[in-house]
Amino acid sequence: MAKAHALLVGLKSVDPDAYNGWDGTGGCWGCELDVENMERILQPFGYQIRTLKTAEATRDRILSSLYRAADILIPNDIFVFYYSGHGGQQPDINGDELDGKDETLVAYDREVIDDKIHQALVKFRRGVRIVMISDSCNSGSNYRAVMTVNVNEDSIFRPVAKGSRDEIEIETQLIHLGGCRDGFTSAGYQGGGAFTMALCEAWQNGAFNGTFKELHQKICEVIRSSQKPQYSEYGPVSDDFRSQRAFAVPSIPSVEGPVEISVIEMTPVEAKITAPGEKHNYKFTAAEVGQYTIETEGRTDLVMTLYGPDSETKLIMQDDDSGAGMNPKIVSDLAPGTYYVRVQHYDSEDGTGAYKIKVIK
Repeated sequence: MAKAHALLVGLKSVDPDAYNGWDGTGGCWGCELDVENMERILQPFGYQIRTLKTAEATRDRILSSLYRAADILIPNDIFVFYYSGHGGQQPDINGDELDGKDETLVAYDREVIDDKIHQALVKFRRGVRIVMISDSCNSGSNYRAVMTVNVNEDSIFRPVAKGSRDEIEIETQLIHLGGCRDGFTSAGYQGGGAFTMALCEAWQNGAFNGTFKELHQKICEVIRSSQKPQYSEYGPVSDDFRSQRAFAVPSIPSVEGPVEISVIEMTPVEAKITAPGEKHNYKFTAAEVGQYTIETEGRTDLVMTLYGPDSETKLIMQDDDSGAGMNPKIVSDLAPGTYYVRVQHYDSEDGTGAYKIKVIK
């Protein structure tokens, strides 16, 4: 089973000293309740959840939480970033917005512009599944990049500006649900935001089994305010991500194991990746203290993780492409004991096939 993490942010007020006397209470009475309701949706799936409520939800804490998730999640893991609070707009400085305005999330101590969110989300590895949900004003594109869904004159999806030349494009896959169009408001009540309340109603206490796009359609049907919720896709969104049940944790095809690897001089173990996201497990014994090298060979697109000693969960190191031919390679000083290696394929059709793995002392 893949890992599932979530960052849930809700602000019922802001620091008036940071916003020229404005305390942000109007319209955000139920934002902390929104976070609690999202927790109830995600907990049955086994998500590891971090919540930031009101005074905890500073700009730096929000961004550092995103960067932390980017560090630990690997292909096929899923990450939910949820925000309930005020959304704003600021003049666009770098020229990447068609309307000349950057969208923002209002944190407790200052606003977080969409460019900063982009800089955090591009750190996620290719193949991670990100779901961003924004119950705020101006939330149609408060994550901005080039969308992969088709846009036409009749669509409620707002096309966003092409990024500047030096902008790094997102390599992971992102589905974004916004509470309303840019330039419009999202209603808020004592019981929560209108968008999140509609999401919870559509969810039907877990009876809903549809995709994220079907969830968006259901939200549009049941929402009681005049706002128009948005659905957007960014990056190389896979058919598996589009067709999965909303919020479900992806299952990963895996060989039984772990397969024993001898610490050898030359001969590697041969294996084959047959499906996107497939995971293979290995183990080896370090008989003495020393430096060990674990590496793969071939054209498969892999990420490798080393655990131990004598533990399948204690992380030592992870590597993507520092070996020959962009293969993963881990070099580490190890104590005597049993070590476990997970080799996982990126979640795409590219890079499947045969590979070799070996451990050298």
